[in-house]
Amino acid sequence: MSRPQRLVLLGIAIVIVVIAAFTISGKDSSSTTSDPPLTVTVKNAKPVGGVQKYTVQKGSTIDLTVKSDTADEVHFHGYDIHRDVTRNGTVNFRFPATIDGQFVVELENHKQQIAEVVVEP
Repeated sequence: MSRPQRLVLLGIAIVIVVIAAFTISGKDSSSTTSDPPLTVTVKNAKPVGGVQKYTVQKGSTIDLTVKSDTADEVHFHGYDIHRDVTRNGTVNFRFPATIDGQFVVELENHKQQIAEVVVEP
């Protein structure tokens, strides 16, 4: 094998090692993380302990569970996601935090805010 051929093979080997190192080293900038699950408990159409306030990082996953003794539609404003919760039921919102800002979560029919979620850039 000539010297130029050895150098080419060495260069290819280095590229393979670098790619493998980046792949093994962990997450890249496009991967998402999960903030801790958020839970709101609703009794008599009001959030226990008052309006719950949560902060998550943009790019993470919003994971919000609402446990309610009151049947209603739960609306996550801004992302415009709606879920029906039955009496003594539970609903879950799990989606990527792609929009930064301050968002209200409310019992739609009771017009009662139950949470505020801030997504920070």
